[in-house]
Amino acid sequence: MMDYHRQEGVSIRIVRIFNTYGPRMAVNDGRVVSNFIVQALRNEPITIYGNGSQTRSFCYVTDLIEGVSKLMNAEGIVGPVNIGIRRSNDS
Repeated sequence: MMDYHRQEGVSIRIVRIFNTYGPRMAVNDGRVVSNFIVQALRNEPITIYGNGSQTRSFCYVTDLIEGVSKLMNAEGIVGPVNIGIRRSNDS
């Protein structure tokens, strides 16, 4: 996309989507949120990935859609833009 943007001057937006959750998620999709919910509902031990010190940000699907829509309507932003991730220096 970037080459096409540079060569042809086409307006583009690049978005990177992280850890989105919402209704109608597949129970076997292997994502952190669905795994957590399914294990809790089944009264199974909750899987902790890695050594447990990692952090994750989660983005509800309607918030993701709002973010993508705002990016698509923004002027002068090509990307990539991360949506659904908390920057490490945020409080």
